[in-house]
Amino acid sequence: MLRRLLLLPAAALVLVLSTGCAADVAPAVTIDGDKVSDKDFLDEVSQWAHNPAAYPAERLAEHNPGTYPMQLVSAILGQRIDLALSHDEFVRQGLRLTDEIRQQAVAQLFQGDMQTAEQALAGFSDDYREQYVDEISEQLALQDALGEAGYTAWRDRAYLESDVEISPRYGTWDGSNGSVTPPEGPTQPAGAVDFPVS
Repeated sequence: MLRRLLLLPAAALVLVLSTGCAADVAPAVTIDGDKVSDKDFLDEVSQWAHNPAAYPAERLAEHNPGTYPMQLVSAILGQRIDLALSHDEFVRQGLRLTDEIRQQAVAQLFQGDMQTAEQALAGFSDDYREQYVDEISEQLALQDALGEAGYTAWRDRAYLESDVEISPRYGTWDGSNGSVTPPEGPTQPAGAVDFPVS
C-alpha cells in the first residue's frame, strides 16, 4: 500500500537536537550512492510542514520559530528513502508513467476523494506537487507490476540490502523495518518534537 503521510500521530516527548547550521551538514541522506543535500531535504520538510492539509497549522504553531517537529522530519526522511528506492526499481523494471497511473495513484492516496486531493496537493508548490505525484505514481506502478506479495518481498529486501546513510543530525536507518530512528537527545515534558533548521 502507498504510505499516507497526511496524518501523523501526536508525539509524546520532545527531542532537542544540537544546534548548528544546516549548510554545514550535507548530505542529509545517501541512498545507494545518490545524495540528497541537507538544503533539498529541509526544503521538502518545509513543503509538508507549511501545507495545512498535510500538517495542521495549529500543531506547527506549538513549536519554536525556526524549528520543525522531529517526528515530521523523521517521517519525511523515511518517505524520501522509500520513494527513492521505489524510483530506482521502477527504472530497473523499465516501467513508464502515464496520466492514468498518476490519476489512479492520487485517487488511491486519498481513498477516491478527489476534492480533498486537489485541496491537499494545492498546498504544495507546483514543482513539488508534480514531483510528489510522479513519485507516488511510480510506487503504484511498481506495486501493480510486481503484485502485492512481490512488491512486499522486494521492499523488505531493499530496506535491508540498500546502502542508506543518514546524517547523524537526523538519526539512523533501520533496514529491518524501513524506518528512521531519531537521534538521541535530551527529553522534556510531553509536547511536540522540535528540530532546529538553522
